[in-house]
Formats: sequence, structure tokens, C-alpha cells
Amino acid sequence: MFPSVPPADVAHESETVPDVSVVMAVFNAMPYLTECLQSIVTQTLGMECIEVIAVNDGSTDGSGAELDRYAALHPQIHVIHQANSGGPSQPRNRALDLARGRYTFVVDADDYLGPEAFQRLVAMADTQHSDIVLAKHVGVNRPVSVKAYQHAEHVDLFTSEVYRTLNSIKLIRRELLERERIRFPEDLWLGEDQLFMTQAYLAAGTISVVGDYDCYFACRRDGGTPLTSRPKTPGERIAHIERVMRLVADRVEDPVGRRRMLARHFRALVDKVVVPVVRSPRFEGAYRQETLERAMAVCRQWWDEDMAGELSAPARVTLHCFLQDKTDMLEVLARHDARREAPEKAVIGGRVYLRLPGFKDETAGIPDELFDVTHTLQVVHRLDRMAWRGTRVHLAGHAYIEGLMSGYRGTELVLRERGTRLEHHVPVELQATPHLASGPHPDADGLDRGTAGFAVEVDLRTVAGGGPVTAGTWDVLLRVHAQGVSRRVRIGSARSASFDATARRPLIIAPAGRGAKTALVATVFFTRPHGNLSLEVARRLPLPSAPAEPAERHPRRWPARLAPRRRRTAGRG
Repeated sequence: MFPSVPPADVAHESETVPDVSVVMAVFNAMPYLTECLQSIVTQTLGMECIEVIAVNDGSTDGSGAELDRYAALHPQIHVIHQANSGGPSQPRNRALDLARGRYTFVVDADDYLGPEAFQRLVAMADTQHSDIVLAKHVGVNRPVSVKAYQHAEHVDLFTSEVYRTLNSIKLIRRELLERERIRFPEDLWLGEDQLFMTQAYLAAGTISVVGDYDCYFACRRDGGTPLTSRPKTPGERIAHIERVMRLVADRVEDPVGRRRMLARHFRALVDKVVVPVVRSPRFEGAYRQETLERAMAVCRQWWDEDMAGELSAPARVTLHCFLQDKTDMLEVLARHDARREAPEKAVIGGRVYLRLPGFKDETAGIPDELFDVTHTLQVVHRLDRMAWRGTRVHLAGHAYIEGLMSGYRGTELVLRERGTRLEHHVPVELQATPHLASGPHPDADGLDRGTAGFAVEVDLRTVAGGGPVTAGTWDVLLRVHAQGVSRRVRIGSARSASFDATARRPLIIAPAGRGAKTALVATVFFTRPHGNLSLEVARRLPLPSAPAEPAERHPRRWPARLAPRRRRTAGRG
């Protein structure tokens, strides 16, 4: 359960309210703590706009003394010393109760910030009226989510990737936390951030992401495990997942959003609970049985087959074996995951499957569709050139499907009208791309990319079955083919360094005349914020031609009553 939240302290009118209240729970964080504190006091936002509330949670390694040293140098740093609470929730809550800033930002004592982090985060929040701003993370000796930190002024919680990150290291409007009485659950030993952030996400009006600057450096300590770690009981392994699923199920009415958010926790259930417990010989007997029984109870309550599409193929197959009590296959899959083997791909009937254990194994009885990864294949693309040639648009670049062999016969450029979804297809000419086949930019999967280039000319006057393209907004896509597999992608967001993306003059496709009072005009533009290539086609009145200049200009004769008066000047010689 959540602790009670006292009313927020009201600052005296003469006091300046800081922009950011930094919340720190500190336990035996030396020598990393020094770098963390130094990265805060050197923020370009300025310490006059920052307050730090650091709770020393019973440290025994000199962390408390280091906090006091910095507090003596910077009056904006406030230090509270207390006996160890057993986890970060209680000290963080104590700091939040004392915070006065417009925004809060949780910092782990062994991490550090980029110099401009707070300046950029506050600017984003103030400009966009954001309740939450995600700060781009960089992993130091540890992985971090990349998809969650795509720069955006506004993101939708249900359709974006921000729900991939449930740590509390984000800029959050303090008024939101006080209004919704949001605090860290002090009765959880694991996953307390997830419950805290899910509440904040669901209460937020606007969520933004600063993804164009390295704001936060998340570090793994030497040794790789937190000093507060201890063995968890089966109940502690599952409790936070069950509680956050209940929170989502109770509060989210949108079916797509509910499905996506719950699926995120089923991924965690498979990867963090089921697979480790099945794989490790440390978890045997009663411990393993109780953990899996608790995981099964969560599945029976919240799992829906419609969520399968939100899971990776390994997670789908593993969860299927778990739910169907395929114990032998489950253990094989868990051991396979432990070896982190990258499975090969099988291309069958225009679909791509992962050759995980159990694929096409009749004795295993696992449906093929659980291994299907066709929809996840990424198209790598780049636009190198664009030019007008009469009424034709010339485009050139390269595109290929990751993980599949080269040989893209049948690749097409697609013009798709945004409102009606009407499409026009134009075949492309394959081009040699020796710089992708070898040299300094080989593809990660090692496959030959020697013919991944494309060149195409689209005549806007005849593209529509011999007639001109109609008025509307036309998005430009590539339909890329390889090994019988087809994938579509918008192009233009990735461009070569020499590509000129500045505005171009409108192109007249069909001039006015012969009964047409307007001209059909196409204008190239790149969408915001994604930067994809599109065409705006519209009918416009022709611009009037400029009047001819007279051969000789004569001084104007004014009628006497309208003649301007000459200004008298004084002091002129």
C-alpha cells in the first residue's frame, strides 16, 4: 500500500521557488557519489534554480560525509541523515515531502548528468506545458532502452514507446505528484519505480521526450549488483507485477492502450521471473514451484491472446509453453535464452520465422505463427538525391530489409494519398551500392548489400493511369522486396549529408488554360517531427504577370490642389 502524503509545504512569498528539486536516496555510493554531485552543481541551468534534497540512508562508506562537504559549499543542497530503511522508497518519499521545486527529478547516487540536462528538460516542460519529460539515458556498462527516448514534444502513452521505461528518473511536475498523492510504495522490495511511474504516466496531461541530448548516464557499479540487493521471496518477485497490472486494468479504458501496457509487464514476467527461475538450478523445489504458481495466477487473471502481438517471438513461444504446461520445452527454451544464441531466420511463403527450439517440431506442437517475426523486420533506407525534371520527380538512394539477402527485384515507389489511401506504384531501377557490400559500413548481419540502391522517376503528369496526380497530400513510400518478403517504409527521414532538404519552388503539373482557370501545382515538403518526404498537390490561380515597364518614365504632374508641399529646411547653407 502507499504511504500517506502530507500536504505540500508552502514556500514563504519572499523565497524563490526552484525550478528543479533533485531527489536523492543515498546508500554507500562512494566513490561514485562525488561525480554525481559534481554533475548537479555544474548544471548550466544554475544552482540558483536547483535544490537538492539528499537522504543518507544509513551509509557506512563515507557517503554521508561527502554529502555534508558538498552541502557546506552549496547552500542549495540539503542533507538528511537517517538509519537504513532497507530500500529507496522511504528516503525518496521523505525527500519528495520536503521538495519545493516546480519540477522533481530523481537521481541515483551512482549515476551522473549531462551538463545541459536540466536546462533542456525545464525548457521542454515550460514550452510544451509537460507534466512528464523523459531524459535520454546513456548506458555505462549496462544496456538502456533506445526506443523510449525518441525526441518528441508530445507523445501518446498508448501508441509511443515511452512505457518501455518505468524508472522514476524523469522530470515530473511536482503539482501533479501532490494533486494525485503519488509516492513510492514502501512495502515493495522490487519494482517500486514501476508502480510510481505508472501512476504518474496515467495522470499526466502532456508527456514529452528530450531525446536529442545525452541527459542522464546510468552506470553499473563495479561488481554489477546494488549493495542493497538480497534474495527475494517468490511473493516479492511477483508482487509489483501483479499490482501494476491491476492498476492498468482498473484505470485504462482504451482497449489498445490497455493491451499494450499489460503486455509490457508480461514481457517482464517471462524475462525476469519465468525464464530465470526455470533456468537456474538455484531455484528448485518449493521455491520454483511457488514462483511459477504465482506467475500462472497472474496469467490467468490478465493474459489475453490479443496481447501476443506485443511480445517478441521468444517471449511468445516461452509463454505459450508455460501456459500449456509444456515443461520439457519450457526448460529447453530457458537454456537457449541463457546462451543468448541469435536464432537463424527461415523464409517460408513470404513470411519470416525464427528457428527457435520447437519450430516445425511436431512433437512440440507449437503453432508456427508464434515464431513469425515478419512484422518486426526493419527497412534500412537513405535518400541521397532528389531533383525536378520537367514534371518528373527524380529520387535516388538505397533501401534493404534487415536480415534478408540482397536482390530486390519488384521494389516499387508508392505514392499514397493521405485522406483517401489511393495509391500509385512506380517500379524502381536497381543500383549498385558497393559501399554497403564491403568497406567501413558493412551491415551488422553480414549479408551482401551490393544491389540495395534504387533510382526512380515519377512523372506526376501521367502517374495516375496516364493522367495527372490529383489534388491531395501524397506520402512517399518504398515497397521493398527480398527473398519473397515485402515491407513498406516511409522515406526521407534518413538523408545523406549532402542532401538539400530546403524548400523547393512549387512544380506546375498542369497549367491553367483551355477552360481550366487554375493550375495543378505540386510542392515538396518534409513532415514534422519525423522528416518524411511528402507532396502537397493543389489547384491554384495562376499568378498575374508583372506589368511591362514603360520605355521612358516622365515626372508626375500633380494638380495644384493635390501637389505636395515642400518641407522647409533650416540651417541649410
